Amino acid sequence: MADIYTPPKDSAYLLSTAFRMPHKNGDKWAMAFDNHTGPILTAGLSVVITIIGLCLWNLICFFGMFFDGKKTRRRYVGLVVLWNSNDPWFACKELLYYAFQCVKGPKDWSNFRYGFGLGLTAFIVFAGGIAASISVPGALLIGSVAPVRPSSVFWPDDPDDTVKSLQVFGLQAPAAMRSLGSVEAAEVTLRDRVYINRHPKSSGPNDDEPVSGIDYNYALSGVDMGLRWGSQLFLNVTGSCTTEYGWADKRANNSDQGDFYNLWNNDSLSIFVPISKDVIINAPSASFMPHPHGYTQLLKDSNVSYAVMIYAAHRSSISKSTDPWYATEKRNESDNRFQSQADYWMKRYRPFLSCWQQDKWSYGSHSVKSVDELKNVPGIKIKQVLLEILESAFGMSPMIVKLGTASGVSALRSQTTSPNGVIDAEKCLMVDDMERLILASFVASRSIFTDATMFPKVQYTNIVTGPDKKPRSGAGDFVLSSPEIQTFSLGGITALLVVWGVLVLANFATSQLLSFFYRNQHMDEKDNKLVDVDRWTRFRVLTAVQLFRRLYERSENKVEQCEWSCEKTVPDVKNGDYEVKLVGGCIEDRCMGHLSKTLIEGEATTPSDGGKSDSNPKDNAAVVVNRAASDDEVVEGNQEKDAMLPRK
Repeated sequence: MADIYTPPKDSAYLLSTAFRMPHKNGDKWAMAFDNHTGPILTAGLSVVITIIGLCLWNLICFFGMFFDGKKTRRRYVGLVVLWNSNDPWFACKELLYYAFQCVKGPKDWSNFRYGFGLGLTAFIVFAGGIAASISVPGALLIGSVAPVRPSSVFWPDDPDDTVKSLQVFGLQAPAAMRSLGSVEAAEVTLRDRVYINRHPKSSGPNDDEPVSGIDYNYALSGVDMGLRWGSQLFLNVTGSCTTEYGWADKRANNSDQGDFYNLWNNDSLSIFVPISKDVIINAPSASFMPHPHGYTQLLKDSNVSYAVMIYAAHRSSISKSTDPWYATEKRNESDNRFQSQADYWMKRYRPFLSCWQQDKWSYGSHSVKSVDELKNVPGIKIKQVLLEILESAFGMSPMIVKLGTASGVSALRSQTTSPNGVIDAEKCLMVDDMERLILASFVASRSIFTDATMFPKVQYTNIVTGPDKKPRSGAGDFVLSSPEIQTFSLGGITALLVVWGVLVLANFATSQLLSFFYRNQHMDEKDNKLVDVDRWTRFRVLTAVQLFRRLYERSENKVEQCEWSCEKTVPDVKNGDYEVKLVGGCIEDRCMGHLSKTLIEGEATTPSDGGKSDSNPKDNAAVVVNRAASDDEVVEGNQEKDAMLPRK
């Protein structure tokens, strides 16, 4: 419903307020922000989506830890990678590497499927999170409208005398100019919504008088107008215009005064087009008149006749033309107002246009004869005060008549492109002028309620206010469009926050669940520091911190004790307990290098800060962290290592 012309003032609408945004599929719950707050909200939504991706991956890791297969050490290599991969991109790389290592040499398809499946899942979460953080905030930006401030709405009461008619004309003229300006700026865009068919020229009473015309049709909905509950309101406009040579009255002896016409061949509806010198110095202009029985036609079936009168006789041109309105002939006297002299002027008795337009209104499944009957439609949700504005805007005469009258001399493009009253008739066409007016009528019809917030403050009766001088009920049930507004779907934002909240709570629940099992694991009767190993143990012992501790813990009676002091220095620094080096060139197949630790010669086995000594003579030999063993090697492996592996 937005156009290029001047947007409403920012005081005319409400921001940061929940409202129902009109939509063709039903009103949507929305909230509007300015152009400064909108980008901040968009960035915040992107952060929320990123957190959702991380929380989702944490849950996938949690459930993935339960799939231990045959409990082989090779599977536990995959579990270590998974449980220490808080970032899906890192997990994707490491798990896919793990998967392809499982099919090199001895094939292990079970672990391959495990690693490849989780690696692919990690990639989907990673890529999906990036795509969603970019696309979802844009999808939640659903428009550029905001709810109107009811106190800013004004619509003049229908005039009942000449003075009030002039006042209303002055009030409506700026809106007409804005509509015409929109056509000049966005004609191509508007043509997508308006059907216009030009009649081919045909012979008239004389061969040099072509008959021409134009048909038009456009449709609007209440949503286009910005109305709440407007998805069921529809307006279909159909019209046609044809040149009418028969209205010219050439019987009178008026060759020196001007041309006479009788509209609809009615002698009481006589129109005079003067050709005096003080008049023809101006560019051509047009005026509009509804049929004298137009209101009766409106109430009957909204098919109203109107006439478009052209004032072009003897207006100067620098070029010749055969257009019905701008047909020229050689001047019989020169016009020195133009530097190169205007050698042509328009012929007399240019044909008026005989037109009709029918407005078909409907609400839901109910069709009405005129806009005045909308208030009688059963179950209509549009408030009475807004229906009264529609009656005032579309009643009495077609919109094109009101627009043409309010625009005055600017109704014709030839007038607006002439700097001194002399035109280029070759570039002017009757159908172009009418097409411009039809497109402007479409814009004016669509912008009725926007215009209602842009009237100047005047002392004139406002039909929107009640006896208490306050806006009537429903006066604010429409929205305004502006490029300064960004409208977001509150339903979408709420759904996104619900997903975020659910995933955060789910992550919190899993952490509490693990803490519960940590606290309630069965203690060994011989040593209350030792607990039985079960499927929950792996969540504790397979973290990177615990694996780091395990590398430097002392061995005693073939049982790894958790008595390593956290205050001790890491052994690869000066004065450490162990000498740790990376072993390269190992003969083991596919070894990428592994750590070895050797007790530094001369270190005493004195108690450490953590209690017992961290050194042990038994650790003199290098302890090598080799590649993942095959299933056969696991069966023959050291049984004491299995004490750290979970049991079912």
